[in-house]
Amino acid sequence: MYVVEFVVEGDEPFARVMEHIARWLSGPQAQLVSADLSSSGGRDLAPARTPVGTHPRHGEWEVLHSGDTRALKLVVTQAVDTDLELSTRVSVTDLDGIVRFRVGIGRETTNQRLVPVGATDVYQPGILRSLDQDDALTLRAGGQLVNRRYVPVKTGAEARAVAEILEREDRLPLAFVHVRSTETWDLAKELSQKLLGLVRTVTLNFDTSRALAAAHPEVRVPFGGLAIAWPGLGVPPLTLSAGRLRELGVERVRAALMHRLGALAALANGEDTAWRRVRVLADNARLMELSEQASRAREGGDTAGEIAALNRQVQALEAAKAEFESIGEDALQQADRNARLVRQLESELSQAREEAAMWQSSYVELSAGRAVEPPAPQDAWTAIPTLTPRSDPNATFLAITDAASERIVFTDRARKSWSDIDYPEPEDMTEKLIALARASVVLYDGEDKSIPHLDDWLRENFGLTVALTDQTISKWKRKEMRWLNEFDHEGEALDATPHVKVRDAVKPNECGRIHFALQGKGTEGRLVVQHVGVKTYG
Repeated sequence: MYVVEFVVEGDEPFARVMEHIARWLSGPQAQLVSADLSSSGGRDLAPARTPVGTHPRHGEWEVLHSGDTRALKLVVTQAVDTDLELSTRVSVTDLDGIVRFRVGIGRETTNQRLVPVGATDVYQPGILRSLDQDDALTLRAGGQLVNRRYVPVKTGAEARAVAEILEREDRLPLAFVHVRSTETWDLAKELSQKLLGLVRTVTLNFDTSRALAAAHPEVRVPFGGLAIAWPGLGVPPLTLSAGRLRELGVERVRAALMHRLGALAALANGEDTAWRRVRVLADNARLMELSEQASRAREGGDTAGEIAALNRQVQALEAAKAEFESIGEDALQQADRNARLVRQLESELSQAREEAAMWQSSYVELSAGRAVEPPAPQDAWTAIPTLTPRSDPNATFLAITDAASERIVFTDRARKSWSDIDYPEPEDMTEKLIALARASVVLYDGEDKSIPHLDDWLRENFGLTVALTDQTISKWKRKEMRWLNEFDHEGEALDATPHVKVRDAVKPNECGRIHFALQGKGTEGRLVVQHVGVKTYG
């Protein structure tokens, strides 16, 4: 159902991984420490906690040593239904100086009746979150960095760099999310945090999405939606439109992707070769030790000792033979399961365009003969919704941020400032915000330009009346005004005294203001909007 494998780098990675495993298995009534995992054993564990409840768990583990080589194999089982058992298999190996961590989830029925078995929800094991959050460790899959942070692609140069790796066969699938709504930002965070090792999440804006499609026309990310680009681009991407995302919700999308990507990862990661190599080394070392014992007994005339050593050799050989026979049987069964799974996935892929479901084409709904979503606008500025008084402005703010390639962003304070007022001219406020955002694109495009006075430049080129200073605000000492002339944004102190005068010489509740700070320079610069609402003082 799910298999991922990582190379773990960092400070004492094997020991740190063992500590994380012990904490993962522990609870108030079942305490483990890493020393408990230094020799083979088993015991009841702390119950598994899932979004749908808790389930009792039992663990069995085997430990191998051979010189500097060491390994742990752990099997954790839990009942998830009357006749269904879920198992999580973990192996940690230290071989040739490389530490590998592997975790897989499978299920099996506990009866032999030919009855249908419902789908089992699969959640990322908590041990992965623990390893990822350890700053002393780095996880890599196929040489690629793996962590729970999405990769933001904000510029054309960054989009071209991503386009260059798309045809590689040795990469993880890439989940491209065009982030311009709360749902898409939530989706990017959910996939990056809960599908570790299965997919790498990349966020795009309108411009970088178009740049990617220009380099690879087959990778067209739906406007405000999602596209999964498979390694090598030999198979068409899976796509999810903005409308479909809203309909399904983030959690259902995650669950569907977990099942699909987990099944593919189980196929791709195959057998646990690292554990197998450690097993062979340990068995060879044990047989060598027994052979030496038999030789010493023979040389010393200890016939009984020689016979005992030879008997132990026979037992070790029989155990190894039994294990390899079991491995062979498991391999045959796995090959049969993999063949069925491949046929199933191929069938699903061939039917995808005929289903009005998640993995259908995002552009043509065959059964209804109409477009699933309107075609992406040629200009992202035309798709910005107008602000609505006394309501959450996030949809408008995110759409503006997307159209401006994140050269303008909005703070939580800006969102609150609009949500709390009943402004009478929302269309005018929206137009001024868009004009300010367009100005930010030109201001921070990295090209040399002469701007002696920013306020004059904004008025002459974008029709904005801007005041860069305000003696009343600057001199205001009361605590309630400090959020405006001095605020912290992502660890940097900024000043939002500069402001756009939306309307002036009108009633206080109609006098609009947009307060913003200038952050950074060149292509790294942006405007940070701290207030969208009415004038902050009389």
